[in-house]
Amino acid sequence: MPRRYAYRCELLARSLDGRYEAILATYRAPTPRLAARWARATAGRYAELLAPAPTADYLEGAPLIEFPPDGPRPDATLHAWADSRDRYEGVLRTLAADHPYVLTVTDYGARYELRVDPLPVRRPPQTPALTARTRPSTDRGRHRRPRTLRPVH
Repeated sequence: MPRRYAYRCELLARSLDGRYEAILATYRAPTPRLAARWARATAGRYAELLAPAPTADYLEGAPLIEFPPDGPRPDATLHAWADSRDRYEGVLRTLAADHPYVLTVTDYGARYELRVDPLPVRRPPQTPALTARTRPSTDRGRHRRPRTLRPVH
């Protein structure tokens, strides 16, 4: 019987001295494809957050500092990774081989780590099989017995 896996996906930020760590995003994926999609979407979203456009509405009136062009650019690395079909396929191959995938980028104050780790699953999900006689319930909440009418005295 082949071993089943789920995938723990997370994005971490760590200070360069290693004293602080923050979990920025987590997800548990049932398949390697969903784990790779999450990683790709999360990398793109956090690339936008690390380097927003200076014309963004929420930056209006904020003091902006220009950094040298030769400095670390984790946003550019994350954008390039998220937009690359080859890298996406590489994540799928790595996860299909039951190996963890890690992407690490660094800027002036933090190290960002995008991780996808396979987790062994003990048993398959417990979903009832649908037959011709059964249908999934569309009712929400608790089921109640119908009220019986009482005679008025």
